Amino acid sequence: MANIPLENSLKVPTHKIQPSFEQAKNVLFTTGIVGQYFFVLYIAIFYGWVISNGYYEKLNGHGAIEGDTMGNFALGIHVFLAAIIMFGGPLQFLSSIRKRYPVFHRWNGRIFFSTALITVCAGLYMNATRGAHGGMLLALGNGLNALLIGAFTFMAWRTALQQDFISHKKWALRAFLMVSGVWFFRVGYGLWILLTGFTAIGIHPDLTGPFDRFLGFGHSIVPLVLLELYFLAKASKQVKVKRVATVSMWILTLLLAAGIVMVGVVFWVPAFG
Repeated sequence: MANIPLENSLKVPTHKIQPSFEQAKNVLFTTGIVGQYFFVLYIAIFYGWVISNGYYEKLNGHGAIEGDTMGNFALGIHVFLAAIIMFGGPLQFLSSIRKRYPVFHRWNGRIFFSTALITVCAGLYMNATRGAHGGMLLALGNGLNALLIGAFTFMAWRTALQQDFISHKKWALRAFLMVSGVWFFRVGYGLWILLTGFTAIGIHPDLTGPFDRFLGFGHSIVPLVLLELYFLAKASKQVKVKRVATVSMWILTLLLAAGIVMVGVVFWVPAFG
């Protein structure tokens, strides 16, 4: 009988960990998409409610400034296109749609990338002409987000043309997360309010508090770092890495779900009052 080291005999094959890893990833992704679609629904209902009832004063707390025609127009483009991106973007990552409807996948991708760039331009215009709520630091955070959207969108388009579809999917995911920064920003507040026991410590009405400043950059950097860690874990053949990543994704799912519920209760529902 061969002398097999005990530690080798106790190792669990990586392929047995893979299903739970993929399941955790799918649940995390689904939770995020459900939360984004709630945000899209909120945008559609809120702005539809404002326009149909003539409650334009409600927009004063949502970025509109009386007399600033161009700025308000840019805001409208920014919000409307952001809703389109967050609705169509997730469909790009569903393998069933990619395989069964490749033409739709290509055209939806073109709409996503072009819309993302227009949204960036509208956001940068508002940043330059109005400044960012929260001062220079949040303006820099918004600028970083816009820069990353542009860079990742370009790389996703380039790798698609090169038919390097593995790299294309990674760049597209990076671009999608950066475009979703406006959503992560709000969910971050919802989660922080819950974690601080509804004290909201570090948050100021003018967005100059410590947490406001952290989130000004964190809404881009944190999701991007987590995505890169996911890529590393997915490529790893070590069982421990897969297990840690699986548990981490389940924890992230709970935190994300909590943040989504809180942002709805604290920010979205009261907007109709």
